[in-house]
Amino acid sequence: MTRADQLAVAHLISFLAARGHALDLFTLDTGEKPTPEQWVWLDQRCRGLFVFRQSPARSILGLIGAVAVGKPMQVGWFTNRAHIHAVRQALSVRQYDVAYAYYIRSAEALRAVCPAEAGPDVGRPSTILGMQLSQSLNTRRLAQSSGRLPDKIIYALEQGLVRRYEANIWRDFFRTVLISERDAEEIRLACRERSMPEISNYVLYPHGVDTSRFRPRPDIDPDPATLIFSGVMGTNTNVHAITWFVKNCWPRIRADVPGAHLLVVGRRPAREVVRLAALDHAITVTGEVPDPAEYIARATVCIDPVQIGAGMQNKLIEYMACGKAIVTTPVANEGINAISGTHLLEAAGPEAFADAVVALLRNPERRAALGKSAREYIQRYWTWEKLFSALEAEMLAMAGFQRNAA
Repeated sequence: MTRADQLAVAHLISFLAARGHALDLFTLDTGEKPTPEQWVWLDQRCRGLFVFRQSPARSILGLIGAVAVGKPMQVGWFTNRAHIHAVRQALSVRQYDVAYAYYIRSAEALRAVCPAEAGPDVGRPSTILGMQLSQSLNTRRLAQSSGRLPDKIIYALEQGLVRRYEANIWRDFFRTVLISERDAEEIRLACRERSMPEISNYVLYPHGVDTSRFRPRPDIDPDPATLIFSGVMGTNTNVHAITWFVKNCWPRIRADVPGAHLLVVGRRPAREVVRLAALDHAITVTGEVPDPAEYIARATVCIDPVQIGAGMQNKLIEYMACGKAIVTTPVANEGINAISGTHLLEAAGPEAFADAVVALLRNPERRAALGKSAREYIQRYWTWEKLFSALEAEMLAMAGFQRNAA
């Protein structure tokens, strides 16, 4: 429960369990072991917990098999026959109201069992595919921005496979969930390219943020002229973002604000990220920390220089919930739609990004105003409770329709 996707599922489980719903979780063990406390947490919230070992060998074979039939590599990588069989068995003996697959990587477990065209029926749950983001948009941006030729080739191949898959998979579910209209637009385009019906069954339910954990901390004084970039520092998206920033923006910032300090906070930092601290004493790469919110509180300005990806940036709403002044790229703000100049500052190029950071470092009143507005925006639109209440209402409507039809 450390990556953004894991946290989103954990918060959904927590919300639905607290609301009195009975939950069964079918998931894969890919080798990243939860702590004993996390197992207890899951046991307390899930009626049934079914975990299936996914070895690297099984993933590689699944990947090869998926590509052979034109499915995305990521779908093959997470295909597990025991997992799919257990889901089918559970559906045959229990009357679920809703079956929810998170990400297209889980779609195959429900796609063949509960075909949407069959319609709601006794014993057949309404199905939801949490696509979240357009993987074809994500992989295309990764292919365009990667500096390594092998990565470019892999992402370009995956982009073609995902694009065809996304244009079709939504039709096998009653509802699909997307984060933003930008993701929906990309999938509609993929449908049009293949002369197929455009995706029409989607609802927009992005991620939220824990506003009690990520909150303004008047008890912590920000360190002078300190920037922070947080996230899992082993992902291609974050590695590209921080190396781009240090190469293109950091020298200009240091020239204008000699005492500036950069905190890079997050688990599993890649070698390229660790190397940044070795090359510049003003950069600190922390690795995993007990509470990122405390490090965010220490920052003068938060940055999100992400250039690639799709969906939304959880780090951005965490910064905003903490009431911090932020400089972000348009791509990072794509799924959140905060207003530049009101909730944060948006900057597209290296010079504009660096200049925006310097301007905020020199203007405490502006920082305070942006931080206050950002916190209010999050409290109004981006709490887990608000977003999951809407998703729960959708689930209840689907389940009610199913019962009435029966």
